[in-house]
Amino acid sequence: MKKHMILFVVLLILIIGIGGIFMYRHYLKGQIPDKEGMENPILTETEPEEIRPVSETADLVSFYWHQSAMSFDGCFTFRVSVAGQDFSDPRLYCDYTDINTYERILLGDDCDVASCPPIPRERWTELADYLRKADLPAYHEPDPNLMDATISIIQVTWRDGDEPFTNNYNGTTAHELRKLLADIAGESELSGQETETKNTSEAGDAQP
Repeated sequence: MKKHMILFVVLLILIIGIGGIFMYRHYLKGQIPDKEGMENPILTETEPEEIRPVSETADLVSFYWHQSAMSFDGCFTFRVSVAGQDFSDPRLYCDYTDINTYERILLGDDCDVASCPPIPRERWTELADYLRKADLPAYHEPDPNLMDATISIIQVTWRDGDEPFTNNYNGTTAHELRKLLADIAGESELSGQETETKNTSEAGDAQP
């Protein structure tokens, strides 16, 4: 009787654990923002999204890359957005693991764009040029029956004239893009520290 009870408890724990994994992955999918920045109900599970060609005159407006995986180090978020309508001042939020040092890097506040470190204008231009030329595949949902599947979506919003549009890409193989973003993050962190030091110094000088 005791053995049957132990077996029942073990099976119950396994069922609850598997159910929890499915619910968590469903929650993560629902947190992916749509083209208007709102939470996205779930993108199509069968057909990849259509990718709109990006012209040389299109301006990069915002960038978002979220990846969820079975390992903690494989999970990360990079978000570049602007405060208000000032497209000349892109700000970076990121939460990722450095692939060389395995240090977890967190920059900015995902809920407060203005508090995030700025990206140097030349690096923003570099990222835009990279994205124009990168041959990234269109995003589509992985098989929902694969519990260990990696969900990696890159959302890039452009403005061509007065018309904004967003392309959704699959980021599972975009290793060079991740290296570029990590490099930009390091420079943005340094730039943010220098700005903070300057502001602190100026505030001290202004005191009587």
